[in-house]
Amino acid sequence: MNIAETIYQHVKSMPMAKAIEVLHFVEFLETKPDVIAGNAAENNLLEFIKNLPVGKRTDAEINTDFQALRDEWDNT
Repeated sequence: MNIAETIYQHVKSMPMAKAIEVLHFVEFLETKPDVIAGNAAENNLLEFIKNLPVGKRTDAEINTDFQALRDEWDNT
């Protein structure tokens, strides 16, 4: 028995008011975005954060990068 048949078996024995409530819930679920897509976005953000160069560069390297940016801005 697949999931639709299982749900049907449960719903067909319910009083009409509860069956209608189940229908409304299903219609509500159809309007919600997929959770999987949300999780993919969260995973992408998590992966991005994990790959940030935090603690991987020395102060001297950071200062050199900032100075290069300052020099570039001064030349524009």
